Amino acid sequence: MRDQTLSRIKSNIELMVATNGGNKAVIIPHSMGVLYFLHFMKWVEAPAPTGGGGGPDWCSTYIKAVVNIGGPFLGVPKAIAGLFSAEARDIAVAR
Repeated sequence: MRDQTLSRIKSNIELMVATNGGNKAVIIPHSMGVLYFLHFMKWVEAPAPTGGGGGPDWCSTYIKAVVNIGGPFLGVPKAIAGLFSAEARDIAVAR
């Protein structure tokens, strides 16, 4: 299932570039999508069958830039504190 989604992303990017006169795509992932897209970029260049088979230059051929918004690169350090503090009193939490 995962590779089906990754293959669909690859196909969509290739189609966007082809229909826009060869102009490369600018990708703007948000939150967990940032980590997923970083995984996609490694997967797409890896040889098939374990990867997308795009070759080592696929990303440089189809992607102009990646603008990450709110990626959880450092994890979610406030999550545990928020669960046990008054900040989270409006939502159902384990207390």
